[in-house]
Formats: sequence, C-alpha cells, structure tokens
Amino acid sequence: NTTQLQNLSFTEMSNIRIVVICMIMGLLVLVGILFSIFLLSPLLVGFRRFLLNAAKGGGSLNDLLFPFKNNYKNITLTLFMKNLYIFLWSLPGYIPLIVAFTVFNLPQRLTMLITQIRQDSVSALLTLMLITTVLLVATIVFSIPSIIKDLQYSMVQYILADNPDEDWKTAIKNSKEMMVGNKWAYVKLMFSFLGWQLLANLVCCIGNFLIAPYIESTYAQMYIEVSGQRDEYQEQQFGGNDFFSSFGTF
Repeated sequence: NTTQLQNLSFTEMSNIRIVVICMIMGLLVLVGILFSIFLLSPLLVGFRRFLLNAAKGGGSLNDLLFPFKNNYKNITLTLFMKNLYIFLWSLPGYIPLIVAFTVFNLPQRLTMLITQIRQDSVSALLTLMLITTVLLVATIVFSIPSIIKDLQYSMVQYILADNPDEDWKTAIKNSKEMMVGNKWAYVKLMFSFLGWQLLANLVCCIGNFLIAPYIESTYAQMYIEVSGQRDEYQEQQFGGNDFFSSFGTF
C-alpha cells in the first residue's frame, strides 16, 4: 500500500508539473502576442514613418513614437485586423497536414519507414522522400491564398505611417488597390535581396543589421511609387522609376 501511495503521489506530482509547465508556456505565448500587438507592431509603423520622412530629406528618431501619439488605437486595431485576416487565410495551408495525420496516419507510417531505412531499405528512403515532397508541395499550394493576401496587405503599415486616422477597412482596401498589378514586382524585389541576405548570414547574422536599412528603405520607395507620391519625395540613389522598372509596371 505504501508503494502504491508513493507511485500515486509521484504520478500526481508529474501531472502537476506538466500542468504548471503548460500554464507557463501559455502565459509566455500570451505575453508575446500582447507585446506584438500593442508595442512591436506600432513601432514598426513608426519605423515606416521614419523611412518615409527620410525619403523627404528629413527623418527623426521621434518618428518611432509617432504611432503612440497619433491615433494609437486605430493603428493597433488596423494592424490586428490585417494580421487576423492573413492568419485566417493561412488556415487552408494546414489541410494537407491534418489529412496526412488523421486519414493516412502519417506518424505511424513515418516510424515504419525510418525503421526500414535503418535496415538499409532503399525503397523506404525513396518512399519517405516522395511523401515529404508531396506534403511540401500540397502545403505550398494550399498556402497560396495567404501568400496573395500577405502581398495585398503589404502596404498597410506605410498607409498608417502616412495617415494614422485611416480606418482598418479603408487601409486594407487601399493597400489591395495599390498592389494590383504590382504583386509579382514585389516578389521579385524581395528575391533581389536574397543574395545579400545569404551573405549576411555567413557572418553570424550580424550582416543583416547592416543591410536591413537599405532593404527597408527600398520597400519604402516602392510604397512611394505605388501610392503615386513620387513627386512629393526626393529621388534617392537607391530608388526611382528606373530602378523599379526592372521589377514590373508601377
């Protein structure tokens, strides 16, 4: 009886530890979400404000606090709705994983294949590669709607940096209109920095801090182009119509 009580007590303690760990992890996730919504996202809008003012020949560190002094509530709500929409559109991307785990019992199949691979089974290795490839391709295909929405909403932060009083529906609508015919150009622009980013990662990511201002400034120049405000801004060495003409029609 004493042994049973000790085992029971040990089991209860283990369950309590699991519950406590889950609660702590859940609290950390909640804190991270709140931090992103109420602090990080507005700061990023402030950074966009700084970039736009810098394109006019100005720019100040006070621009980073711009969202907290100018309709903070509207900016926070707009960014929350934007991220919520993207999240909802990303849900179809989980369909292949759900089907693989529930219908095809993927974990058990993978365990069997790994066991066979350890026994030098070439066919098992090829099967594993095929399953991985199919699952990856299916996930990418089902994620296309969220990728498109992410591109459509990519100008929302700049719109808020320009006009913090614009409500979330109008900001999202205007961003979608700006990106009509420009989504592919935006994708090519992102890929144009791939070489620099790979090179930056070779120096323990320190290089990212060096190239990030250039990359973000170029995205700001794209907003200036698609919003039709080029005449209001100074031509920058890294921007301008000639630069973006190679990425698409603006």
